[in-house]
This record gives sequence, structure tokens and C-alpha cells, in this order.
Amino acid sequence: MPLPTRQRILKAMCPSAWDTANRVLYDLCTAHPAHLHSSGILAKVLFIGRVYAAAIERRRNKNDDHDNDRFYIDTVAPSILKSCIDDWIHKARVATPATPDGLKTMVQVHGLVTSLFGEISDLEKRSLASKYLHFHVPRLFYIYDSRSVKAIREFSDVLPRASRSKGCGDNEYRKFAEKATSLVKHCESEYGLAMSPRQLDNLLLKINE
Repeated sequence: MPLPTRQRILKAMCPSAWDTANRVLYDLCTAHPAHLHSSGILAKVLFIGRVYAAAIERRRNKNDDHDNDRFYIDTVAPSILKSCIDDWIHKARVATPATPDGLKTMVQVHGLVTSLFGEISDLEKRSLASKYLHFHVPRLFYIYDSRSVKAIREFSDVLPRASRSKGCGDNEYRKFAEKATSLVKHCESEYGLAMSPRQLDNLLLKINE
């Protein structure tokens, strides 16, 4: 099993070829932090979903009469406008990362957004929810997808097992978030290097190369 060595961590903390693309998404969510207008909602859901291969329309009901554009305009934007997503994100913004309460808030808010996106698409949107929330609250939310789950298993020798308590939220994301938090804490205590969720994602992506 590979270990999170100091050299690996420092490499993950270095500038990446994807930084400019990610900065565009961070800036988009900074410029449009709330969900008050369809245009801002559509831009964020569309760009984050497609750049990160987690588009909300993927494999949606083939019997849906709307074409893709109408689906976004008639279903995606109105559903998000009617939701309490801004209240959920505000709760996440005031949470303290890497604390038990912060982890609990992260999992709860992710679960709510996953359910919202699931109601919109009739599909499991755990990955999209994590990515969407990450760009709104980058200091709190870890990015979840099949590659990150596979990579974090490589560090099982230095990570505790996820707890069995399901709590409130999506259980798979909870387990991943617990392990991600433990890995960040391990790297800080072992090497004095504090990784952000973005830098952790860079580290996990390097494992898959």
C-alpha cells in the first residue's frame, strides 16, 4: 500500500494544470453564491456538472419529452429555486472544517443536495452534489467520485475504518468524508502539512495516474 509521503503531499500542493479551469468555477460560485435567479443556477449546474463529468441530465429518463435545454430550464432551475439550498449552504459556510460538528454538517448538507439532485434527475447524484458543494464551500467539502474512493483505499494502512453510525445524510459520502478527514489529519500530524480539500483531491488523483 502506498503511504502519503511528504513528497507526495508537497506535489499535490503544487500548482496544477487544472488550476485555471477550477478557478473559473470557483469564481463563478463566488460571483453567484445564492440561488435566486435561473440564469446563475443554470450556469453553475451546467458548468460544474459537465467539466467534472457529472452532468445532472446524464442517463435521465428516456421517456422525458423535454430536450436537454428544456430539461434544464423547465425542471432543473425551478426545482433548485424552490428548494432551501441557500439555507443549507449557509450552514456549511459557518461550519468549522476538520471538527466533529463540521463533519456532521458536511454530511448532512451533502445528503440534502444529493436528495434534491436525485429528485430532479431520478438518478443517484452523490458525486455531482459533492462537486457542486465544493465549489460553493471549498474549505469544507471533499470531492467524491469513483476515482477518489478507489485511491483513498490505498491508504487503508494508516486510516481508521469508517464508523458504522449512518447518521443524517448519504452513507457512502459519510464514509468517504470520514476517511478523507482522517487522511488530512494524518498528513498534518505526520508532516506538518495541512491540505485543503482541493489538495487532497489532487493527491488522490495522483494515485490513479
